[in-house]
Amino acid sequence: MKTKLRLAAALLAGLMLAACAKKLTADTPSETGGIGRARHDDAETVPETEPVDTAPVFLPLENPDSLSPFGKLVWTVVNGYYVYEIPARNTSGMDTLLEADKIPKERFADSNQPPDKDNWFPGRVSYDEATKTVTYYWAAEGSTADRAKSTLETLAKYGAIYRGDETRRVIYLTFDCGYETGATAPILDALRQKKAPATFFVTGTYVEKNAELVGRMLDEGHLVGNHTYHHYDMTSLTASEVVGEMQLCEDAFKAAFPDAPDMLYFRPPEGSVDEWLLAIEAKLGYRTVMWSFAYDDWKEEAQPTYEDGIAAVKNGLHPGAVYLLHGESATNAAILPEFIDWVRAQGYEILPLCDIGA
Repeated sequence: MKTKLRLAAALLAGLMLAACAKKLTADTPSETGGIGRARHDDAETVPETEPVDTAPVFLPLENPDSLSPFGKLVWTVVNGYYVYEIPARNTSGMDTLLEADKIPKERFADSNQPPDKDNWFPGRVSYDEATKTVTYYWAAEGSTADRAKSTLETLAKYGAIYRGDETRRVIYLTFDCGYETGATAPILDALRQKKAPATFFVTGTYVEKNAELVGRMLDEGHLVGNHTYHHYDMTSLTASEVVGEMQLCEDAFKAAFPDAPDMLYFRPPEGSVDEWLLAIEAKLGYRTVMWSFAYDDWKEEAQPTYEDGIAAVKNGLHPGAVYLLHGESATNAAILPEFIDWVRAQGYEILPLCDIGA
């Protein structure tokens, strides 16, 4: 028992020391990017615009009762690339981390239950391109909420993200990256060509094996989030083990990119989430990010056809949609340019995840 407590204390101390490090701001982007970390390969490039004021700023929480560690982040666009004002992660809640153990580890009432592994169900929608209308399933009459009221209230309590602003025609692209198949580079190419922002959730092992690709994510105007180190079901771990998984991923990230800003967003592996995990992540300074659209795109040996893939992502369009796509999907790499053009043709914007308040 004493050994476990010492391990937990060491992990917590390490996280707090990391949080006390200097606040990093975005560098001035060049025509080829340069977002979120100091660049060295194009230092002599003269930007076409004036430098952006990048003082770290958290916007106020939209919900004053939220336990979220932060709300929206400040961002702008320079030379077609997104620039973010990313402060050090707020870990002040770690002083009361052990309080999270008082929260029962119960899955959400509307989630898949054991022995099912994927316990996050995002709901279902059907988009009608002809009328530009969305039909929601699982929704209460007159409501677009397709989760149980208790689930939505719990997500809001900790500032967890499920969808963005449902009153606006806007979507958010997110990619999970646990291993590499050669599809991430063309995905990044498409995002750069279309000047569309995304958030990439990377595991620590992914960073260690694919630092060049993660560097592109940073330099080309994308947010990079924490997807743990080993991709374990976090709800099956202890609080100290959760802290360790998060720290290992952060350590791998900072080892490869010591001048990168902190990771502020977290996506639970396998969709395994409960209030206990949301509380711990919020105390560690993370906002947990779920999703309102996903499809069967992660099996390398059983990729959807182009036709099936583009049909699926189009059918899932809805205001505030958070798309979960996988970076190992060759189908996603192929359909992404058409999908981005189509989304914009429907009158929707594609915005960075940090547009979503708390």
